[in-house]
Parts: sequence; structure tokens; C-alpha cells
Amino acid sequence: MGRRIGIFGGTFNPIHRAHFDVALEFIDKFSLDLLYVIPNNVPPMKESHGVSGEERLEMLEIAFSGQNKIVVSDTEIKRGGMSYTRDTVAELKEKHKDDELFLLIGDDWIDNFDKWRDYKFILDNAHLVIAYRGERDISHSVGRLKDVSENGVYLLENRRNGISSTNFRNEPKKELLPDGVYDYIQKRGLYGV
Repeated sequence: MGRRIGIFGGTFNPIHRAHFDVALEFIDKFSLDLLYVIPNNVPPMKESHGVSGEERLEMLEIAFSGQNKIVVSDTEIKRGGMSYTRDTVAELKEKHKDDELFLLIGDDWIDNFDKWRDYKFILDNAHLVIAYRGERDISHSVGRLKDVSENGVYLLENRRNGISSTNFRNEPKKELLPDGVYDYIQKRGLYGV
């Protein structure tokens, strides 16, 4: 029997407490053996706000230090160019041939998931797990994806705290971030802090 491997990609600009909490819930609720947290190099649908991939990677390493089931991966940064989830799933499928992959996305992406590059490949090679970010009803979108998925589409049923990277960029407060991240941001002079 293979291991259960999670994939949690994103811009993480910066990583905040909601990212941190949902990663731990993902590990717990899906009995993951390992979770890859992967910052995008150049996200196809977001801007960088003057923060490099390497800086976002370092913030993730600070946030998740001491979490033995989490690996912060630079795979998309090293690959360069636009970051596409399809390429990351293919890479991890090759690396973990006998394991099950679980891809975590936020519910803010679910309505457009069918516009992601080669989204059917993603659904054929990983279980899709959706984390709630807001309070809206996503059952119709989930049902649509379940109809075309080989592996299943699941809801994380996570706690929602309303924190977002945009909140932090608009009003930089230390308590929105995991331990150590604000100090790094301050030291580097990021986000106008």
C-alpha cells in the first residue's frame, strides 16, 4: 500500500495563519504521510507585489520549521517561467509512482478549475481536495468536477478565519502570520513594513 502525499501550492504572498492552519488540517483529516507546500514561481493569474519566489520560499520555511510531515519545495521556482499545477502533479506522480496524490485548492479557484492548464490530467492523477475560504455555496461546482474526476473530489470541511494575503498586504499585522514570518518581512523590508 502506497503513502498518501499532499500537494498544497499557491502564491503564499505572504504565508498567513489561514494557510498554516489549513495545511495542518489537510494532513490530519486526510491522514497524509507527507505534504509538499510549493510556492509558485510566476503564478498565471496573480501579481508578485515585488516579492521574489525565493523570499516567499524562505517565509514558508520559517513558518513550517519543526513540522516533520511538511516539505517546503522549490520545484516550481527552480523550474522557472509560469507555474502550472499540471506540471507539478506530473513531476510528483513520477517521483511517487506507488503513492496516492491529494491536491488542495481553495474554493476561490473551483469555478475556474476547468480553465487550468490540462485540468483533466490533474483530476486523473490526483484526488482534488477543496478548502473553504468563504461562506458561499460551492456544491454545484463540486458536483461538476466530480462528474469528470477519476479520483474523487472532496471538501476539507476546514475552519474559516477570513484571513488572506490581501488582508495582510493592506494592513500588515504580525498576528495574521505564523511565528517568525513577520520578523523576516520586517528585516527584508517587504510589503512596506
